[in-house]
Amino acid sequence: GRQARDTLWCFHIKLLLRPPETVDLPVMQRVEKKTPAERLNLLQGAAGIYFFFIQHGRLQEQIFRFRARDGSKFDAVWFLQLAEAVVSVVVAGVGRLCQGSTPGMPQDLLMASGFGQVLAKYSLNLSLSVGLSYSLATLAKSAKMVPVMIGSWLLGRQTFSATQILQASSIVGGTAIMSIAEGKDKRASSTQKGLALVVVALCCDGVVAGVQRRLKGKLREEGKHNYAYEMMFWTQLYMAVGAGLAATFTKDLQRATQYCRMNPEVLWRILKFAACSALGQSCIYYTIANFDTVVATA
Repeated sequence: GRQARDTLWCFHIKLLLRPPETVDLPVMQRVEKKTPAERLNLLQGAAGIYFFFIQHGRLQEQIFRFRARDGSKFDAVWFLQLAEAVVSVVVAGVGRLCQGSTPGMPQDLLMASGFGQVLAKYSLNLSLSVGLSYSLATLAKSAKMVPVMIGSWLLGRQTFSATQILQASSIVGGTAIMSIAEGKDKRASSTQKGLALVVVALCCDGVVAGVQRRLKGKLREEGKHNYAYEMMFWTQLYMAVGAGLAATFTKDLQRATQYCRMNPEVLWRILKFAACSALGQSCIYYTIANFDTVVATA
C-alpha cells in the first residue's frame, strides 16, 4: 500500500545519509567474508536499488508510451538525461553536506565515468524510443554484469571466480533466448536498431566499471576516503554537462520544453522519473563505496 511505500522511501533516505563504512580488503574477500554488518549494508543497498529502479522503469515506460492528443510522443532523449543528471547532482550535493567531501578527487577519471554513463543511459533510452520492447531491454541490461566484469578486468585488473563467470554466462544465455523469441514476431522488426543501441550501452557500462575500479584504487593508494556522495556528485555533474551540451546541440531542450508545456502530465512523470533515478543512483554509489562495481551490478 501507499503507507508501506512511504515507509520504504523514508528508510532508504535515512540509510543513504549514513557515511559509508569502506573496507580495504580485495573485492573477492569482501564478497566471500562479509561480517554481519557488511551483509546488512549489502542487503540495504540492494533493496534500495531494486525499489527505486523498479519505480524508475515504470515511469520510463509511461514516458515513452505517452501519446498527446495529436498523436505525438516524447522523444527528446537528451533532455531526459539532463533532467536525470541535474536532479542527481542536487541529491548528491545534499548528501555531500551530510557525509563530507574528499579534496583532490581525480577529475579525469570522474569525467570519463560521467561521460560514459550518460552515453550508456542515452543509448538505452533511445533504444526504447525506437521501439525496442521493455522486456527485452530489461533482459539485455541484466547482461550488464558481463561488460562490467570485462571492463573491471581490462581497466581495473580485477579477477573473477568460476562461479561469477558461470552466473554471467547464464544471464547472457537468457537474453539470447529472449532475443530469438522476439525475432519471430513481425512487430519486433524495428528492434534491430534498438538491440544495437543496447550493445552500445553495455559497452559503455563496461568502460565505466573499469574506470570506477581504477578510481577506487587510486583513492586507496593516496589514502583518501571514498565517500559515496562525493563520487556520485562529480560523476553526475559531468553527466549533466554532457547531456546539457547534447540537448542544446540537438535542440532536444527546445522541443522537450514545448512538449512539456503542451502536456504537463509528462513533465510530472519526468520529475518523478528523475527523482527515482537519483535515489537509485545513491543506493548504487553507496554499494560501490562499501563493496565494488561488480557487486553492485550483480
